[in-house]
Parts: sequence; structure tokens; C-alpha cells
Amino acid sequence: MKISDNYRVYTVDNNTTRNILTYEAVWSAWERAAPPEEAAGRANVIEQLYNIRNGNTSHLDLFYLNISSLPDRLPDGLHDLHIDGTPLTALPALPDGLHTLHITGTPLTALPALPDGLHTLHITETPLTALPELPDGLHDLHIDGTPLTALPALPDGLHNLHIEGTPLTALSALPDGLHDLHIAGIPLTALPALPDGLHNLDIAGTPLTELPALPDRLDTLSITEAPLTELPELPDGLRKLNIAGTPLTALPALPDGLHNLDIAGTPLTALPALPGGLDALGITRTPLTELPEIPGRVRCMDVINTAITRLPESIFRLSPDSVVYLSDNPLSARTRQTLLTILNTWDYSGPHIFFSMADSSTPREVRPLHQAVADWLMPTEDSGPASADSWQPFEQENDAASFSAFLDSLSETENSRKVPGFKAQVSSWLTQLAEDNELRAKTFAMATEATSSCEDRVTLALNRMKNVQLVHNAEKGVYDKNIPGLVSAGREMFRLEKLEQIAREKVNTLHFVDEIEVYLGYQNKLKEALELGSVTEAMRFFDVSGITESDLQAAEVQVKTAENSQFREWVLDWEPLHSVLKRSYPEDWEDLVKKREYYYEDAYQKQFEELKQTGLADDVDALRITGNKVMDEMNMEFRAGIRILADKILAGHLEARWS
Repeated sequence: MKISDNYRVYTVDNNTTRNILTYEAVWSAWERAAPPEEAAGRANVIEQLYNIRNGNTSHLDLFYLNISSLPDRLPDGLHDLHIDGTPLTALPALPDGLHTLHITGTPLTALPALPDGLHTLHITETPLTALPELPDGLHDLHIDGTPLTALPALPDGLHNLHIEGTPLTALSALPDGLHDLHIAGIPLTALPALPDGLHNLDIAGTPLTELPALPDRLDTLSITEAPLTELPELPDGLRKLNIAGTPLTALPALPDGLHNLDIAGTPLTALPALPGGLDALGITRTPLTELPEIPGRVRCMDVINTAITRLPESIFRLSPDSVVYLSDNPLSARTRQTLLTILNTWDYSGPHIFFSMADSSTPREVRPLHQAVADWLMPTEDSGPASADSWQPFEQENDAASFSAFLDSLSETENSRKVPGFKAQVSSWLTQLAEDNELRAKTFAMATEATSSCEDRVTLALNRMKNVQLVHNAEKGVYDKNIPGLVSAGREMFRLEKLEQIAREKVNTLHFVDEIEVYLGYQNKLKEALELGSVTEAMRFFDVSGITESDLQAAEVQVKTAENSQFREWVLDWEPLHSVLKRSYPEDWEDLVKKREYYYEDAYQKQFEELKQTGLADDVDALRITGNKVMDEMNMEFRAGIRILADKILAGHLEARWS
């Protein structure tokens, strides 16, 4: 018998005919019964169901469709059902051939019986209060952000179990075939016995205080932000150990095969002997006072913000491909001098080491903000003597203490000591901060990374704060009636961006360096040549930056050449220009934004349909490539529209600046 629909004509037997007619009757009735607001969503579903029935695809994708139900019958050819952000309150019976079920962000409180062939079940941000019996063939169970307080018996064939943001207080027996167990943000106080075949154990943000015996085959153990006080014996085959953010004060013997060790944010003051095969070591934010001998195979060491004052000689014997981060450590003057001496050794062939020139001084007490500000304010011709009293209410704002510490550190920099007019510049800057809540919040937030005893780090932070001020002023309309000023501000940001790229490349060529000195060095030494008004005049440690005179000459030429050839296009992506255009041509701008949104939705849907036809709708790489392609095309269209608007105000202002 021949059956036809809107998609194709094909021949079927009598049993199939009855099934098809039943499907069509159920689906048609469901589509006709749609409330007006669900009509488009139901039409989308019906089209997908016919494609499944006709063998064109095996996926049903319900992404942010405005539907509250599904037809009572789903086609037998449905293998993968994905529901995301769709307000379904119930599901119909699931077909026997269903392999994968993903549910995210729905109001579902219950599931129907799960088919025997299901091998993947992911439930995220959905208010389920219970799960049905899990099929024996289930391999992958992922539960995240649900109110479940218990799980049914776990099937023997389960390989991966991921539970996060769910109020489970206990787990039932774990199946022997389990390979990966991930538990995060749940009030679990104890773990059951771990199966012998477990390869990866990842536990984060739980109240667990101890672990059961670890299986011999365990490859990765990650226990973070949990109140563990000790670890059991570590298996010989363990390759990765992460205990970041735990209160552990000691480690057991480390297995010889360990490749990766991370103890960041722990109170550990000493480490056991490190295994010879170790290739990555993380020790950030610990009170560690000294390092053990470093194995020669280590390729990455992250030793930031610790209490170490000296370095083992073994560090210098690491491979030239290795990288060691030593910023924000109270290295002794002798150790810093040793680093600088080795830096200047012509035949050095050790690792890249990034360190800080900061002194190991005792941190000063943070003063009330208004007191720190008072030391900088200067009288003006218009208002007379300045008062810092207006700053007292700001002391309750986020990061105010950090900004106070920053101002006190700024007073000890080369600029404060040696540059005439520097105090007046800072005073003027503080005046605007007091009057602009939004700019002040942005600036205070930046101060958290700038409270350092390293003078040049503080100076670089000030430069970046002044850059934020410049962009903020442009976005808020300061240059709406001063287009030359807007373009000048944009040119300075372009030059600084290029200098950052050059500095980054320079850092990668140096074996030993405080990268702060490199970034600040280029800005400071090219301030006049590149007309960088937001950059300070002085720095302390340029001599250790590794920047040569030829480097500076090359950078100047590179930035000027780039500005002459690239600035005209660069400025079209600059947010402050967009703000000016939005205020100057509000209707044109709104039309441009609407066209961009429509273009993205239309183009992405067409590309997604093509992926479905080729069976790649669930391929992460294909989706990423498609999304990037559509985004690039959309940005090109949007940029073309911006160019038309920008020409109205920028004409005559974008000629080559440098000869």
C-alpha cells in the first residue's frame, strides 16, 4: 500500500500502515488542539516527528519550544530525545528504541518508565522528586540541580555516575562496572565501598571528612573544597591527585606513577618526596615555606602566593620547555639576585621562570579609605581646599579596603616620588571617581589584584585603571560632541592593545622574567613616542625587563604601522563608538540590532537543519564549528551596517596618523 505525506511517498505493509495511520491521527489531533501560543512550537515538533518516522533522522530536539505537552505516541525510530528549556509538565510513553534522554530546565516532576535500551540519562535543573527503575543497560547517569533525595538501585552496567547540586545524603551500593564517579555540591557525609574497577573519583564541595579504601585501578583522585583531614593509602597506579581547598595538613607517600599534583589553597607547610615521573605541580595559596627537590620531568609548576623564600637548585635543571610561576612570593633579596644573575647568563638553558620583584616586607595595616584619599587630594581654583569626607560612605562598598591599600602603595612608587604633577593627576582622577558610582565600582574591583608590595605592579594597575576611565568616559557620552577626542581615545586604546600583544610575545622569549616589568616597560618607554596620555612616566625595575633599545624601536614601528593600516577597521568593533552611534542614531541602531538577531536565528536554524540531515546534530565539534561560522557571518553583516553609520561621524578623522 502507498502512503503519502508532506515529505515523501513510500510503500509499506499492512501492519506498518495501521501504525502510520495511528501516528497521523494522534499527531494531527495534538497539533489541532494547540493553544494559539503553542501553534508554532507544535508545528515544529510535528515536522520533526515525520522526519523520524520517514527515517530521515533519529533525533527529536525540543530546544526552548513553547509547548506544554507531546503527542501520546512517539515514533519507534526515535533514538535520541533532547529537551531543553521547554515547559513540558509530563512525557508520554517512551519508545523501546530510545537510547539517549537529555532533560534540562523543565518543570517535569516525574518520568515515565524508562525503556530497556536506554544507555544515557541526563537530568539537569528539573524538579524531579524520584526516578523510575533504571534499565539494566544504562551506562551513563547524570543528575544535576534536582531535588532528588534518593536514587533507585544502580544497574550493574553503569559506567559513569555524575551527581551535582542535588540534596542526596547517601548513595546505595555502587555497581562493580563503574568507571567514573563525580560528586559535587551535595550533602553526602559518607561514601559506600568503591568498586575495584573505578578509574576516576571526583568529589567537590561536600561535607565528606574521610574516604573509603581506594581501588588499585584508580587513575585520578580529585577531592576539592571538602573537609577531609587525611587521605587513605594512595594506589600505585594513581596518576593525578588534586586536593585543592581541603584542610589536609599532611600527605601520604606519593605513588611513583603520579604525574599531576595540585595542593592549592591547603594549609600544607611541607611536601613529601616528589615522584620522579611528576610533570605538573600546583602549590598556589599555601603556607609552604620551602620546596622539595623538583623531579627533572616537571613541565609546569604553579607556585604563586606561598611563603617560600628560596629555591632548590633542582629548579634550574628543568627542561627549557618547562614553565615555573613564582609570582607573589616573599623571595629573599639573595634569591631574587640569583634569579637576575642567571637571567643574564648567556648559556642558560633551564626553564622559563616568572617571578616578582616585590620585597618580602610585612603587609601594612589597611587604613580607612577616606584617610588614604585625603593624602592625595589637592585644592582646586574653583572649590578651594579639598576634603575627603565625601569618601566615608564609600568605605562600605565592595573592594573599598583594597582600593585604600592600593592608594597607599601608589604613594611609594617612582611616580609619586619623582614625577612633578603626579599627585595632581591622581587628585583629579579621584574627584571623578567620587562623582561616578559606576566608574568607582569598576575601579575598586580592579584594586583587588593591585595591592602588592611590587611598585611596578601598582603602577601598571594604575595605568589600567586610567584606561578603564578613558573607555568609561567615551561610553557615557563625554565625547559625543567631541569626535576628535573620541578618535584620539580610540587610537590610544589601539596602541595599548598592540603593546600588550608585543609584550606577551616578548615574555615568551625570556627564561627569567617578572612579566609585570615587560608589560609596564613597553608602555613607559614608549609613552611619548606613541602619545600615551594615560600611562605614567616612571617605573622602578625596567632594567630587569629584558627589553632592549632595539625592542623598543621595533615596537614603535610595529604599533604605528598597524595603526595606519588597521585602526579604521578596529574602531568599528570598539564599544565606546557603538555607544556614541546608539545615542546619535537611535532608530538606525535599533534596526541594525534587530537585523543581527534575525540573521543569527535564521542562519543558525538553516545550518542546524543541515547537520540533522547528515546525522551530526549531536556532534559537539560540528555544532561548535557551525555556531562559529554563523557568528562570523553575522558579525560581518553587523559590521557593514556599523560602517555606514560610523562614516556619518568619523569621515575625515581616520586618515593615517603616522608618516
